[in-house]
Amino acid sequence: MKLWNRVFLMDPGRQAEASAALVAAHEAVNAVSDHGFNLWETVIGPQGQYGASALVPDIDAATSGALMHDDADADELGRLAGAVNDLVAGRPEDSFWDVRHVLGDWSATPAYVTNVIHHAPLPQMGALAAAAIGVADRLHEVGGAPITVCTSVIGTGPSVRLIIGWDSLSAWDEGTAAGMADPEFQERAAAAGALPGVTLLAESNVMRCLV
Repeated sequence: MKLWNRVFLMDPGRQAEASAALVAAHEAVNAVSDHGFNLWETVIGPQGQYGASALVPDIDAATSGALMHDDADADELGRLAGAVNDLVAGRPEDSFWDVRHVLGDWSATPAYVTNVIHHAPLPQMGALAAAAIGVADRLHEVGGAPITVCTSVIGTGPSVRLIIGWDSLSAWDEGTAAGMADPEFQERAAAAGALPGVTLLAESNVMRCLV
């Protein structure tokens, strides 16, 4: 199973307008597609940053170009896409992630997610992914939040990503604090950071689900 992502920046001075345009476009696409795209807005991290995501059980179908039903209104979709494009402030970046480890219940899309992405040299990807799974296991034991561990190489550079779901920002705050206060979680995180030959370059954000 793969996870498709598109990350893009919108004009931060017109963020309310950008959110409305993106929601309208994604709802229209989901109405004429079977792929179930989610739309995310960064609330802690770079302002004006948005993300789209979808699970990809069949990469050939997802990249075939035949993403819409035959009866889709191409003119209306073009109008909605044009409204979004007028607000884009940076080149979108697409990536595919291999889902390596899943914890908890992901049957419903969470209201918020934390993304934690670690970049490491390619020879250390296996060790880093194993360490990340250990960290995720312990954080799930402590706080109960659903967590997915993914890896990606092409397009992102060698990367390991943790996606953690939350019902609210309060849940994010409490769950993060519980993990940081847990000695075993700290030990596993420290061990991941001390892997030989790895200089971890990490980035993180919190995003809320719009669609």
